Amino acid sequence: MHYDIDALRKTYAVIKAGLSCRVDQSDYDKLATKLPIIEELARVENRSISLYDINRASFLRKVDRHLELLGYSKNDQPNDIDIERYHAMIHPDDLPFMYDSEIKMYRFLSDKQDRKKEYKLVYDYRVQSKSGSYIRFLHQMAIFECDRLDNSWIMLIISDVLEQYPEDESPRRFIINTKDNRICLFDEESGIVDQLVTQREREILALVAQGLDSQSIAERLCISLHTVNNHRQNILRKTRSRHIAQAAFNLRCIGLL
Repeated sequence: MHYDIDALRKTYAVIKAGLSCRVDQSDYDKLATKLPIIEELARVENRSISLYDINRASFLRKVDRHLELLGYSKNDQPNDIDIERYHAMIHPDDLPFMYDSEIKMYRFLSDKQDRKKEYKLVYDYRVQSKSGSYIRFLHQMAIFECDRLDNSWIMLIISDVLEQYPEDESPRRFIINTKDNRICLFDEESGIVDQLVTQREREILALVAQGLDSQSIAERLCISLHTVNNHRQNILRKTRSRHIAQAAFNLRCIGLL
């Protein structure tokens, strides 16, 4: 897919500049009571979790186990994490993809009114580490808080490192409804219909996690070995994974398993 990076940058800047929030200090005071929960969640799950404040165009909180990996100091404060500096670290082939994904997400959410919080953008791209190599991150972006007029205010961003991916693997993306796990946007790019994984595929993954091999799974589910193997191959294809354990990790990160 061809992108005009200059046009995307301009569109991205226009959209971000056009986002307005009806909030005051009392809203920030209420929000402050929720921040310790975010920090504890990041610590317990050992994940990177950030809150981006659209109103102030800066990170409100960033609990990140990847900061030092990317060359930041562990003493950096949220406002020290300049978004432009971070964008400059994204692989040049993936940066237009990132802009385009977030542009389409903001446009998609603008039509959802009071249902905005039901959706999240799931996308991955490569970011340069302090060693010079690229790390592939799986990001999830959703609305954490809306303002008094139901405009997007605080964005929640969860990041995980995707291991064992070929460096030249193209990025992927989709917007998913968190209530029914249905893909709402970008599904056509990966040939995925309706849901990333089916109920049967989740059943098979759960049995794999219990240590069952394909023959045992076939017997447990009363289906053929060929059918089980087909499901396993479909899981690998749809999650772009090399093996089932990697597929299960990816789906757990997204919340589908």
